[in-house]
Formats: sequence, C-alpha cells, structure tokens
Amino acid sequence: MAIGVQSAEIQEHFNKLFTSILLEQQKYDHIKPADEDKKELLASKLKEYEQLKGRGFFYQFMASGKGHGPFVEMIDGSIKYDLINGIGVNLLGHSHPIYIKANLEAATSDTMMTGNLLSYQEPYELSKVLIEAVKKSPLRHFWFSCSGSFANDTALKILWQKKAPNYRLIAFQKSFAGRSIAMQDVTYNPAYREGMPNSIPVDHVPHYNYQDPNNALKNTLQALDNLIKNNGNIYCAITIELIQGEAGFIFGTKEYYTGIFKWAKAHGLYVWIDEVQSFARTHQLFAYQMFGLDKYVDIVTVGKVLQACGTFYSEELNPKPGLIAGTFNGSVASMNAGKAIVRYLLEGNFYGENGRIKELENKFKDHFHRLSTSSCKGKIPYYGGVGTMLSFEVGDASLELTNKFMKKLFENGIITFSAGKEPTRIRFLLPLALLDEHIQEIFSILEKTILEVI
Repeated sequence: MAIGVQSAEIQEHFNKLFTSILLEQQKYDHIKPADEDKKELLASKLKEYEQLKGRGFFYQFMASGKGHGPFVEMIDGSIKYDLINGIGVNLLGHSHPIYIKANLEAATSDTMMTGNLLSYQEPYELSKVLIEAVKKSPLRHFWFSCSGSFANDTALKILWQKKAPNYRLIAFQKSFAGRSIAMQDVTYNPAYREGMPNSIPVDHVPHYNYQDPNNALKNTLQALDNLIKNNGNIYCAITIELIQGEAGFIFGTKEYYTGIFKWAKAHGLYVWIDEVQSFARTHQLFAYQMFGLDKYVDIVTVGKVLQACGTFYSEELNPKPGLIAGTFNGSVASMNAGKAIVRYLLEGNFYGENGRIKELENKFKDHFHRLSTSSCKGKIPYYGGVGTMLSFEVGDASLELTNKFMKKLFENGIITFSAGKEPTRIRFLLPLALLDEHIQEIFSILEKTILEVI
C-alpha cells in the first residue's frame, strides 16, 4: 500500500539521495581526535546551551549529525564509539539504512506527526506488526505515547480504572519508571523527586538478589505477604522491570519471576512489565518472552529501540472511552522506522541462543574475563548483564571514581554512562553494528583507561 506521494521521478531521486546519504555517512567509521580549528567550537556552543537549558552537561558532547555503525561525530570533528546510544535508543547503530529510508519515506507524506483523532496508515501498520509479535500472550491492544514515562502513565490509568478503588501499586526497590509526576513515585530513588509531593501510593519490595539467589524469591514473597498483612489487599497491580536498567542491569530467573507472578494472580493483582529499556535488547524481542512469562503478562510498556513508545494491554484491561487519548502517536518517520525495525530484528538472525545478540554478549563477557584475570586483575570487581545490556564496575565502584573513569574513557574515545549506586556501574547499551575489530579496539581502550585511572 503506497503511503505519501509517489512517482517515477520521486523514486529516482529517492534512490539517489538514499545512496548518497549512506555513502557519505559511511566515511565516519573510526575514532578521530577533534579538528584543531574546531576545538573551541564545542566548548562555546555547550556553554551557550547550558545558559539556555539552565544546567550543565556530564559530557562535552554535541553531535554533528554524522556517524556510522557504532561511531558518532561531534561538532568539533572528533569521532567516538557510541556505546550508550541515547540510553539505548539506537540499537541498530548510526545511519542504519532503516533509519535513512524511514526519514526519506516520511518526507513524501503531507505531515510530520501522526495523531489519535485522525489516523494515518503508519501507526496502523506498526500496530499490526507489534500485536503479531505478542500473539502468544494475552496482550491484544497497543496504544501509542510520546515517551516511555507517558506509556507507563497510560498503563497506570488503565489499571486504576479496572481496579478502582484499589489504587495502591507494588513496585520494586532500585526501579526506574520515568520522570512524569506519577512515575517519579514509582521510581525508587528519592533523589529524583526531591521537593515533590507524594502523588500516588506505592510500596517497594526487594528485587532479585544476585548475591543471595537461593533466598531471593523467598525474601520477595515475604515482603509481598507483609504488605497484604499490614495494609490489606488494596493493590491494583505489581509493576516490574525484569532487567533493572538504572540499577545496573539486575535481573532474576524464570523461577523467580514465575513465583512473583503466581503470587500476584493469586491475590487478584495484574502484572505490568516495564520494557521501555529492555525491549529488543535481550535474547528475544521482549524480555518477558526470553524468560517464558507470556501467559502472565497483562500490560507491557515499550519505547526507545522502537523509535516510538506505547502500552500493550489485554482485552480484559481495555479501558472505557475517554480515559486514554492525546494529540500525537509519534512522527511519520518514527512509525516507518518502528515497523521496519521489528521486522528486521525478527526476520534476521538476532534472537535465540545462536543469535547475534547472544553472540555479542558472550564476546564482551569473554573480553571482560580476560581483562579481569590479567592486566586489570583486582580492578574490575564485577561484569555482567544480558544481551546488549551489559555493565561493569571499576575499582571501589564509588560514584566519584566511576565518573572520573567514564570521563577519561570519553577522552579516549568511548561514550558510556553509569547506573546504580553503591555500587555504581558503567553501563553499555550496545549497538548491533559492532564488528569483531571494533570489540578488540574497545577493549584495548578500556584496558588503557583502567590502568590510567586506577
């Protein structure tokens, strides 16, 4: 089905432009220092932007719009490995053909944004692909939002309406749900809501304890039982990140999650899984699929890699008209990209025990093992994670040392970010565009930086 204006002339220009853009972007394929005549440009632009924004930046970073695969260029001409890609948005890598094509296709349309009142074909097509991907679960519907936080807000509204007046929510320690007024209360870290009133009632229980795996389920179930004992069953749902992103990629086992979800069902609570960060980054398209939890899920939120955000929910949770609405589904380009990304990932050799994502995980863990048992022995107390969500600790894993290390790593050509507190970890959200030679260079730089800082 044709979308937007089409003609032989447009198609000819489209093909030429697509090829020209890709060929130009492919030139940015290696680490490079800043250009001498542009060194002051980055600092001056960021200083001005700090005034406009009202706060500073962790990194001296402003992208030029040029990059390819795992590499990104800044406006000073320097090129670095991007191993955090906007906290996980850019799974395919910079200037991937899917991204270029999605943007060019959007240019043939008559508008930039798609909406809820007057629908376009793009969100319809993407919705079909998404619902097909979750057909083994009870999930039957998908509602678009313009951020992961708003997707979570939608989930909460749906749950509240269904369970009214049981509005209280169970979440997990070290969780991160977003920055909206509601989600700042679901988020565990009190520093993220300093000076804010408590808006919604939330109780937090322990997540999986990887240091005491044998007692992890027992301890969580005990905390859950205590909530019911002390408060009565006034809860609507239990919400969980199967892989806790901001905590440093903490995750449990199938048995652990099954035990929790069976408890929830036995107490009449819905199961809400937050996959805004984990979507597409584990051994299956959804982390809940990787753990074999399809039959338990009632509501699932996604974002980031999809280039769009939204909420899956079951027929049972289908809300009454008027509860959820909004102007935008998202941009035409993001809808185009989302549909192509899901198909590309599911049709390619990315998932399963022999897929590329598992292969990348194994290669990184093997390199971490080599470093931690040789030249950096005693300097990498932890490394782990799953899929393209990997993390590690350096030295005493303090916030101060970790920040110092990351800034030195940035100087040496690798962009990453932190997660967790006591310990603080360095977080990788890897792009699929990494090749073996990239991985070798990345670990050479990691080794150099660890020995410089610690």
